[in-house]
Amino acid sequence: MKKIILILNHVTAGMGSDENAQLPPSGKKAALGPGRTLNPLFQEQDAQIVATLYCGDQYYHEHQEEVNKKFVGFAKKFDADAVLCGPAMHYPNFGEMAAGLTKVFNAQGIPGAAAMSEENPAVAIYAKDIYILKMPKKGGIGLNDSYKKMAHVVSQLAHGKPLTEADQDDLF
Repeated sequence: MKKIILILNHVTAGMGSDENAQLPPSGKKAALGPGRTLNPLFQEQDAQIVATLYCGDQYYHEHQEEVNKKFVGFAKKFDADAVLCGPAMHYPNFGEMAAGLTKVFNAQGIPGAAAMSEENPAVAIYAKDIYILKMPKKGGIGLNDSYKKMAHVVSQLAHGKPLTEADQDDLF
């Protein structure tokens, strides 16, 4: 069973809304927030979410080096096979955090992908550098299908399998 780390911001991890945007990095050995829906989908792909890492997206923007170092350290400690950063939907701060962290994980040899909607400004900035999975804006129609695709693509990365043409269609 491949080990997946889920990366969320403070809101999607269930740690409050904008008043907690300065939440420092933390994590739990559990699937939090959307991870509860994603984990059974990962298990169908012989993978599972072993931990959820999270922090406030404003904290991330003001302390990127610190968060990058801590999250990569956590992922290595858990011997992660891949990471999923998001789903960030259309939220710009979370999109920037998810895409930035995905790029850092990939540079450290840990495959991963971010997930967000096309309205997220991070898509235009990072789509040429990392895998960004398509998803609807603010959890709209097609959310369940996008969760299945997230689990499939990130599991493929965890298993070291190349992405198919159909997988590529699910990316920006």
